[in-house]
Amino acid sequence: MFIGSIVACLLVATVAATPFTNCQEGAPPTALRVEGCDKAPCKLRRGTNVSAEWDFSVNADTEHLTPRVRATTLGITVNYPFPQKDACETLEDKSCPLIAGDNVTYKLTMPVARFYPIVSLSIEFAFLDDAGQVAVCFKLAAKTV
Repeated sequence: MFIGSIVACLLVATVAATPFTNCQEGAPPTALRVEGCDKAPCKLRRGTNVSAEWDFSVNADTEHLTPRVRATTLGITVNYPFPQKDACETLEDKSCPLIAGDNVTYKLTMPVARFYPIVSLSIEFAFLDDAGQVAVCFKLAAKTV
């Protein structure tokens, strides 16, 4: 019984919810989980990969989900050259085309390059549907370490 409780606590700790901020456009995810981050800012260790997943509901039929990633630091916002062109490629338990109302989970693995400077930043993740409308969007407070 005691060992089972310890295992349950460890599982909860590894999948704890990560805090985020809503965007001005698009619906927020219903849940966000960034590995190793249960409070802001999330520490992104240079030279490693960040693993995350988020749950969201699609508000319109779509065949693709185009990622849009922006990073803001020191008052400057830049588009991050996200390598994946269609987020449908790494959805869990679903595939595109998606129908309005579908609940999906997106799985992210993103490298944090060694040469990134040590800074605090805000990262905005958004997926656009076929009509160019924001299907889901959130901002994550982070710091490279």
